[in-house]
This record gives sequence, structure tokens and C-alpha cells, in this order.
Amino acid sequence: MRFILGVIVIGLLVWATSVAQQTPVENGRQLFRYRFEPGTQAKYRLNAQMSGTLPLFGGLPVEKILLDMTVVLKVRQVRADGNAELGIDVEAFRAEMDGQALPLPLERLRASVRDLTLVVTPQGEVTERKGGSALPLNIPIPGVEASQLPLLLIQLVFPREPISAEQEWSYSRTMTTAPGDPPAQFTARWLKEEAVHDLPASLFNQKMRWSRSFKADIFDLPTTDENLMVKQIEQTVSGDAQIWFSRADGRLVKSVMNAQYEQRTRLLNSADSASQPAPARLAAKVQITREELLTREQQKAQTER
Repeated sequence: MRFILGVIVIGLLVWATSVAQQTPVENGRQLFRYRFEPGTQAKYRLNAQMSGTLPLFGGLPVEKILLDMTVVLKVRQVRADGNAELGIDVEAFRAEMDGQALPLPLERLRASVRDLTLVVTPQGEVTERKGGSALPLNIPIPGVEASQLPLLLIQLVFPREPISAEQEWSYSRTMTTAPGDPPAQFTARWLKEEAVHDLPASLFNQKMRWSRSFKADIFDLPTTDENLMVKQIEQTVSGDAQIWFSRADGRLVKSVMNAQYEQRTRLLNSADSASQPAPARLAAKVQITREELLTREQQKAQTER
């Protein structure tokens, strides 16, 4: 889940009340920025559908996971240098595994993110990360952890200079809080202007790839304690996203992400290759939409009836 709510995510997957300058510059180039205004907040609906063979809780594979949650990104303050201190909250949460509802108390999930603070530049770069604890759903996917949740809404890191349509740029981003883990590599491209429910927006395509290898305990969690090391795990995440961003509001409008996750495990205390676990693979689709757009969709559906 650390990836999907993240890459997934990504993954999986990356959200913000952010600033985009609207004034065009020469030759059709534009300067994209997130807008940070102290005391403001942005509410989003997140829906994730995952399928595959993901080993959970140290053993049994799960073939289908559904997540549905409402998250709120809060601008706690804006520093003198323009960087913002962001927090996150969860207003609603529902999860299913193989058709069975998971009775996870909302308050436990909120507690895991309540003290989380990310310091983010107007371009979307994370300069500081404080607080946040383990999510109450133990899914050993990179990116699915409390510290990554706001990044689902700040998915793009914009260049410091203006860009033109079809221009591609690259950047990297930390996926986990584990020391020594490599960052994920991203490329993004501004495709065109495309309205979403009559809301003007800029459409971007984003691609990412990330991998790591580590020694783990029986729950597939990284460990440096030799007494707990029982597995060598290799994880790979790749993803593709369509992202609609409002220059006027300086924040995410909508995002649709598709990601693939693979985990290969080797038991350290077994010399028999036949007894080694089969690779675990997971495909995920994550959609994030501003709450007010969902209201417009519902109103439009009622009118068409």
C-alpha cells in the first residue's frame, strides 16, 4: 500500500494546494508552480484497484485489493523562502481484500499521519519530512507509508524555468524513509491543455521506475539486524500516469495512474532452489479526483436521467 497510496505506489503513487503562474511567456512557454496559501486545504477522493499475487502478513497471497479514501491536504504555513509546510488528514477510508471488508478503524489511520509534515518548494520538491508512523495496513510495497501519502497529490516536480508543450524533463524522488534506499526516477511531459468538467487544466504524462534490494524479516520488512534476516528481497515498480494540473489554482485536478509491482524473494537459510517463493506481481490502477469535480459528475448524471 506504501506504493499505491503512493506509486504504487507507486509508484505507485504523488498532491498539493500549489501555485501555477498563469501569465504566458514568449513562444508559448509556461511557468508551472504550486500555490501555497496558509490555512487553506484541498480535498480529494482516492480510489485504488489492485490485482495480482501479493504476499501479505508474511504469508498468504492476496489477489484483489480495493481502497477508497477521502484525503485532505493542508497548508499549515508558508515560510519566508516560499516553501510550504504541508500536513495530511483522512476523512473516510474503506478497504477490501479478496471481497472481504477490512475492519480498520479510521482513527488508527488518521493517527498514523496526524503529525506528518512535509516541506515542499513551489516546484514540488520535498526538502524536509517529519513525523508519520507506519500505516495500520501492513502491505510491504515501497511508497505505501504515511510519509508518502501527500505525494500522491504533489505528483509532478516542475522545472524552475518555463516549459513548452511536448517538452520532457526528468527528476528523482525518495520513495521510502529507509536509509540508503535509491530514489525513483521520473520523466514528465506537458501534452496539451484539456478541460476537466469545464475546469481549464494542463495535461501531463508521467513515467517512473524504481527498484531496490534488501534483507528482510519474516514480514518482508527491511532489517539490519542479522538475527532477524531471513530473506533477500528485490522489488521493482514501474508506472505511467495522466495528470491534469490547474495553473490558475496551482494544484492537482485529477490523476489516473497505472503501475506494475514485482517482488522476488530468496530465502537465506534454504539451499534448495525448488523451495524458493514464486515472484509476486501486482497491477494497480489509482484514480485521484478533486472532491468538487465528483460533485459535478454526480449532478451531471442526475440531469441526464
